[in-house]
Parts: sequence; C-alpha cells; structure tokens
Amino acid sequence: MIEPTNGLVIRYSYLWAREYDRHEESGRKDRPACVQIIVARAKSGTVVALFPITSQPPRSDRVALEIPEIEVRRVGLDRPAWIIVDELNLDDLSTSTHIADARPLGTFSAAFMRRVREKAAACIRARNYRSVPRR
Repeated sequence: MIEPTNGLVIRYSYLWAREYDRHEESGRKDRPACVQIIVARAKSGTVVALFPITSQPPRSDRVALEIPEIEVRRVGLDRPAWIIVDELNLDDLSTSTHIADARPLGTFSAAFMRRVREKAAACIRARNYRSVPRR
C-alpha cells in the first residue's frame, strides 16, 4: 500500500479526460503521476488528486509546467518532462486498482510542489480543469 504524501510520484494507469468521455475505464498505459492535493482523509482511505506527467510537449491549449532537471533526476525520469495541471484523476490509493507499481519513484521538492499547487489552484479557480473520478 502506498502512503500518499504531496509530491509523491508513482506509476499509475492515468485515465485522460478524453478517454473518460469515451466511457473507457482504464488508462491506455502506465505513466508517472504526481500526488499533489490530498482531497479527503477518512477511516476507509485517503482520496488524492493525481496529475499526469508526460514526456511529450503539451499542446498550447493545456496548462502544464516543465519539470526542472533537478526534479526529474530526483524521481528518475527522463528529460524533458512536464506535469499537466489542468487535468487530474481522483483516487483512493489505499484501494486503487490503477497503481502500476507499489514502489514510488520518488518525491518532488516542496518548492517545486508549491509551483504546481499554485498553477493547479489557478486552473481550479478559473474552472479551467477536468477531474476524472477513479473507483
């Protein structure tokens, strides 16, 4: 079982909003995803927001941050890499069947996570984001 903390990077079967809209139930491939926001803690588990990480440059209509070299090295990713912040999956990691590997890749620094959190919060306030529930 993975104990969620902000900034934790795991391998996860991320379901993009476009796939969810087509009624798909699982992501097409495992990818790194970052636990950014702990949404709710309960006796049964902790619901978290997971943001996808990609090696493909984001389209101009997406909101993303390029992951700095030091952060990429910290979690063992290849460069270049971006974290998409205008889309997220909501999941309870204690019961999730979408975790690809129980061993986390690593954790981003608190300083980088502040940047991610600020950018994601701006998207949420502007209602410029998509959230995909996973169960």
